[in-house]
Amino acid sequence: MPAAEACTRVLWNTQPGYLLSSRNLDFFGPVSPSLVLSPRGVSRVGASEENAAHSVRWKARYGSVAVYADNVFPMDGMNEKGLVAHTLYFTGGAEQPQPGKPEKPVLESSHWLSFILDNHATVAEAVAAIRSVRLVPKRLPIDYASDTKHIAIEDASGDSAIIEIVKGETVIHHGRQFTVLTNPPDYDSMLKQEKKFAASTSETIPTGWQADARLVRANWLLKTLPRPDNAEEARGFLASIMHSVAMPIGLMADPLDLSVEKAYEPYSRYPAENRGVGTYWTTTADMKNMRYAFQSASSISPVWLDLRDFDFARLKQTKAISRLNLYGSKNWTGNARQHLQDVAAYH
Repeated sequence: MPAAEACTRVLWNTQPGYLLSSRNLDFFGPVSPSLVLSPRGVSRVGASEENAAHSVRWKARYGSVAVYADNVFPMDGMNEKGLVAHTLYFTGGAEQPQPGKPEKPVLESSHWLSFILDNHATVAEAVAAIRSVRLVPKRLPIDYASDTKHIAIEDASGDSAIIEIVKGETVIHHGRQFTVLTNPPDYDSMLKQEKKFAASTSETIPTGWQADARLVRANWLLKTLPRPDNAEEARGFLASIMHSVAMPIGLMADPLDLSVEKAYEPYSRYPAENRGVGTYWTTTADMKNMRYAFQSASSISPVWLDLRDFDFARLKQTKAISRLNLYGSKNWTGNARQHLQDVAAYH
């Protein structure tokens, strides 16, 4: 797996009174992220035109905030009930298209996060709904990308689930114990790898950037975190783990990384922002305080939205901040509510 297609999600759900998750985006560019605030009631279709007749359709029950990649699809977000969802790169075997009418309604990968955040308050609800649809990794208009990502979700109770397609079948790991997700191979294989290092010390835990090394290291470090004294300290403690599995910007790429970067370049909206392999941004969701934060590699300080600032029962207009990764150059810091602009609904 190329280092450019690596990400890490960590859920900290073992300290009473505190509940946080965080996610790194590792790529060769920031993917022109937009922060999108969506109201209730947005109508969506879960597939492109070719599968629309057999697609799941819905109106959003819950408002949410999400990071969209290249203004195309959401890849990370939290809804007003404290349900958080992430998609991470995964190549566990795409489900093959089936001719004719499928037994279950189709949900293409560009809509996985919208479906989860729009319709569900808990992990259990989302897992039950995922079992009722057919997840389809939709091929993107990028030569190398089949969009076979996998999903991590967590909720305000600390529950968690990992969802991925393995050999054409949807596999779900559901439980509070599933706190760290990285990339290929499949999650069962990752759990076996983690067990091998259960007795590791600070001198023997893996230190590389490979997916299995990051999973083992993050799991090990998560168990060492002390109890925080306040929410800000909790966010800082979790950030220390995310830093430990992050890649410096401009990391020397191997030949596979370079080939992927070349394939992606024609589709990049802002190629000058692609500065080599690295961790370009990190999101942190504080489910107790309903804060969703975004930390760009281009800034020393994060920006965030407090979802409690918004009355989703009255909110009608979709709002967004485009090219969020550039907030540091505008001297933004802290609450970004004032920078949201009215936009057309994202579908």
